[in-house]
Amino acid sequence: METALNSTSQSQKEAFKLKFAAGLLNPFSGMNVSVRLGQLALNILSRWSIRPLRPKPESGLCYLTIAGGSHWLLLRESLFSVYRSWKKLPTVTVVSDGSWSPADFYPVFSWWPATINVLSREQIVAQAQAAGERELAQYAEASAWGLKIASIVLLARREPVLFVDADILWFRDPAGLLGPCESWAKPRGVREIHCYQHRDLALRFCPRVLEPPFVNGGILALHGKFLAEDILRAMVHEALADPNDGTFEQTIIATAVHSGAGLVPTEISLVAFDDIHRLCHRNMRREGYYSRHYVYWMRHLFYRDALRLRWRSVLTRNYFPSA
Repeated sequence: METALNSTSQSQKEAFKLKFAAGLLNPFSGMNVSVRLGQLALNILSRWSIRPLRPKPESGLCYLTIAGGSHWLLLRESLFSVYRSWKKLPTVTVVSDGSWSPADFYPVFSWWPATINVLSREQIVAQAQAAGERELAQYAEASAWGLKIASIVLLARREPVLFVDADILWFRDPAGLLGPCESWAKPRGVREIHCYQHRDLALRFCPRVLEPPFVNGGILALHGKFLAEDILRAMVHEALADPNDGTFEQTIIATAVHSGAGLVPTEISLVAFDDIHRLCHRNMRREGYYSRHYVYWMRHLFYRDALRLRWRSVLTRNYFPSA
């Protein structure tokens, strides 16, 4: 056991090693205090390995996510928040963007006490081709946005899938909000206050996505058909004109949600940016949210909250390393 502990700890330290920037301690650098604290939290997290955790009951639910090598620390803290807040652990499936292999991944994430699977971009592309979906295969091959869409579409046909972006932290168990998997036949998503859609694509296929409440692509629940085949094919064909434009992906997901079962209850996830420069930012548990999506310019808040969850787990003994 000691050998396994040392192995995963060393693998994490090597994967997340980060040179400390002394300028973070300079009070006259002009850096926003919230951003400074976030970078300090990142430095601490990069050096604080997670020990192998004790098993918990497993739900069998497929928890799907996409990750590049630069997202591994986000994913580690996101999964730790799942362990801390969910009563039953899902089966995690991580799709590689091609920047890493399973041999790289498993030593770093061997602390996770439940099943964790890895799929390569090539496997997703091959599955799309085998299903006769040439455009979807091309989209998955061309960009991470396309890989995300293809992974959701293909896996949700076979089993209940909860897709979750790697930059999301969980604070409560969402099982009660999501309901039984038998009710997931049509896609359901989460709302946000900003519109991040491709206007021309939306006007042609689903103008409703341009009106509030807007759909965020960070969480999606589905077991069944993502979109009608002809609509999906046509939208993906349009996206291939600029596969690295994330608004195409957002609009495809929003169209699926509006054509499907709509939005899950608001409290499932907060997607808002009004506190990114505050010293005391919003408290998810106090406000009743189950998770938060820390998009792009909010990563410093992700690190601050992830570190707070780690400390809270230690202080409340809700952190259960295996003996």
